[in-house]
Amino acid sequence: MPWVGTSSAGQFACATVSQRTLKDLRIKRKGQPVFVLGHMLARKGQEATFEAFNDRLAVVKFSDEGLVGYDPRELLLPTELDEHGVPYFEIRSCLSCGILFPLTLEERESDQEPDQCPDCTI
Repeated sequence: MPWVGTSSAGQFACATVSQRTLKDLRIKRKGQPVFVLGHMLARKGQEATFEAFNDRLAVVKFSDEGLVGYDPRELLLPTELDEHGVPYFEIRSCLSCGILFPLTLEERESDQEPDQCPDCTI
């Protein structure tokens, strides 16, 4: 199976109103921090970094060097990255549908955090 690289231009992304998952990003940079929702219970809820695409799956690397492929919609972006590049994830559960979603920095700092995912608020 061929490995397809991605652009390494630019900085790592944080969650925005229109970009909350790895799938939403136009440019996927190797090393992008992500929070895994995915199908493997042993890895669910862990932080990882994006490596590359293999067919239609986003391959991510965990701190123990394990590599696993996920649907890019199962990989949430961090709320913020500190000055040293350490990602911080503010993940919430939607009160309507139960899906997990990341807050943006603006949402986290607002007086009232959203209690529904973007799909349910439309």
